Amino acid sequence: MKKVLLQSKILFAALLLSLTISCSSDDDTNMEQETSLNIVELAQNESTLSNLVAALQQADAGLVETLSGNGPFTVFAPSNDAFSDLLDALGENYNSLADFDEEAEKNLLRDILLYHVLSSQVMAADLTQGNVSTALSGSSIEVIASGSTFVLGDASSVNANITGTDIMASNGVVHLIDKVLLPQSAIDFVTELNSQNIPKLAMATDDLSLLVDALVQADADLVATLSGDGPFTVFAPTNAAFAALLDDLGDEYNSLADFDTEDEKTLLAKILTYHVVGSAALSTDLSEGQEIETVQGENIVVSLVGGVFTDDATDENAQVILADQMASNGVVHVVDKVLLPQEVLDALKPNMVELAQAVDDLSLLVEALVQADADLVATLSGDGPFTVFAPTNAAFAALLDDLGDEYNSLGDFDTEAEKELLTKILTYHVVATSALSADLSDGQEIETVQGENVIISLHGGVFIDDATNANAEVILADQMAKNGVAHIVDKVLLPQEVLDLLGH
Repeated sequence: MKKVLLQSKILFAALLLSLTISCSSDDDTNMEQETSLNIVELAQNESTLSNLVAALQQADAGLVETLSGNGPFTVFAPSNDAFSDLLDALGENYNSLADFDEEAEKNLLRDILLYHVLSSQVMAADLTQGNVSTALSGSSIEVIASGSTFVLGDASSVNANITGTDIMASNGVVHLIDKVLLPQSAIDFVTELNSQNIPKLAMATDDLSLLVDALVQADADLVATLSGDGPFTVFAPTNAAFAALLDDLGDEYNSLADFDTEDEKTLLAKILTYHVVGSAALSTDLSEGQEIETVQGENIVVSLVGGVFTDDATDENAQVILADQMASNGVVHVVDKVLLPQEVLDALKPNMVELAQAVDDLSLLVEALVQADADLVATLSGDGPFTVFAPTNAAFAALLDDLGDEYNSLGDFDTEAEKELLTKILTYHVVATSALSADLSDGQEIETVQGENVIISLHGGVFIDDATNANAEVILADQMAKNGVAHIVDKVLLPQEVLDLLGH
């Protein structure tokens, strides 16, 4: 037995030293040799076929058992270098055969290996030009003459050289080759792997890393969607564009990770889908004034004056700074601004209370809403819509002066009766509809939430008449909130009910 094993190893080593061996040669190296090793055992005993053995095991498809069976089989056995070349072609995600660890990858590896196996014993002398053999995978392998030797043709454009022939096993024969043969299924897999869909293209572009972060943070399957068949057009904002958006959103948004509530993630998804069009449009397909519906639902408008620009719902458009970046499922145009639809602008607006909190000259109004202790903050943070005539700090200071020494600050409205009085004053500044300055007319009477009316005067400006002899002037109109509009006025309005309570 030891003598037979030794003879087999010597023959095998001799065959590996040959780069190509003629299939019709009568040399001793091509003669059949009796052996008790089956094909798997033969490969296990040869170090240059260790990757083949590893592949058979990794495929986890019973191939070791199959090729240890009765046969007869013919195996075209790729060398270790051939498997290394395959891994290199597959890219950085495939550093070893162990990386074929998903079910689909194991199935692919199985198909590749079966493509090297014939269900009959075919000796080198049986190989002739144009002879097409069907592998166990069901696909065909073509025998092609190359000078005085033969090579094998697969579904790729690169043939495999036969570097050793007629290595006998107990259940068949092995021929050595210098390339892993690839069936069409493997070619399709490699093509897909090496192609860049839109998320992969973004991931491979340093200046789009924040776009990738945003797609992930939105948590709305956007990466999966944009990895799909498409086709899509994506207007892709740069990192600087996202940084500018975060700056505009204020201190609460220092990074995209601050979009962490469900509402904020939904908002981020709306922003991102406003950059996606459900068809492929190259820059040459765009036209001046063209309106394009986005996946979010609203349109963007194309402008071609001085470049390629896209207009959103803001006053500032975005410029395409890098066009026609092709992906396997569409096209990407890199833009220098995050596009915002009207839906998002409305959602990003502060509510009435937040608007007042953001204006330094309305701090006493905010203090009064809190001091009244009548849920006014909650009410004016609600859906609305409201119109609020918002008195300045100077207006509240003047009211306190008029009320005398007992009222040095709004904190002096501390009894239940005084808080009710303050509530009546504040609700007299609130209207339960949204009215822009353009909606106001001279002499118009508007009912307030307090119950009494204010009167509009448009002589020399916009003025609000209350129950006193001095009217209030609108000094800053149309401050928009998500739940209404505020007009800043220079006087605290007083209804007759309050004047009566104050003894005026």
